[in-house]
Amino acid sequence: MRTAYKVWSGIAAGVFCLVAVVDLSTPTTPTRAATPTVSTAAGPAAVPVAVPTVGAAPAVAPVADAPAATGETVTVTRVIDGDTFVAGGAKVRVLGIDSCEAGTSGGEQATGTARTMLDGQQVTLRSEPGVDKDKYGRELRYVDLPGGTDFGDLMVGYDHTGVYQGRNDASPEYAAKLRADDADGRTCSAPVTTTSSSSGSGDGGSVDWPSPGDQGLPDGALTGGYCARKWWC
Repeated sequence: MRTAYKVWSGIAAGVFCLVAVVDLSTPTTPTRAATPTVSTAAGPAAVPVAVPTVGAAPAVAPVADAPAATGETVTVTRVIDGDTFVAGGAKVRVLGIDSCEAGTSGGEQATGTARTMLDGQQVTLRSEPGVDKDKYGRELRYVDLPGGTDFGDLMVGYDHTGVYQGRNDASPEYAAKLRADDADGRTCSAPVTTTSSSSGSGDGGSVDWPSPGDQGLPDGALTGGYCARKWWC
């Protein structure tokens, strides 16, 4: 019995040693970490959506076919008369109109009106195709006031300004429009003033006594110079 126990104990120890030697002689292969996978839901591809940044200004798309600004914007520095002024260092004569000349009553009125509308204002100058300057070197331009109101069309509404009749000026269509708006033409002279006097009987009348003398009466008949010294008078 004791002998059998020792035999089995020896066999078990031998097996244990054999297993240990085999484990030490076999190389171990390191295990690689599994790469995490992300599962995606089936379906159509997602469309990328831009996430707006907080505080960023919204993008403004340019307006297609926006009308371009026309003409040249200048500041009027001096008004010469009703249809001529200085702006941008150049003399400008307004196309289509003809104000009364300086030195006339109408000319003074035209200059005053132009100063009220133009002096110190920013105006827009527009040119007529084929027309640039007159024989005096003045630039010939249509004039738009702030807000787009046509200066020439306003001026012909006054008695001191009419429609220009010469050549090398405004288009026939523009001149026709001015003539339609110019009801009474141009008057440059001062209005005539008349005075009336009353005559005849009544409190408002007056008598024009002839002089000198007493018109055929004895000397001093009316003044008392002669008759006052005679007892028969």
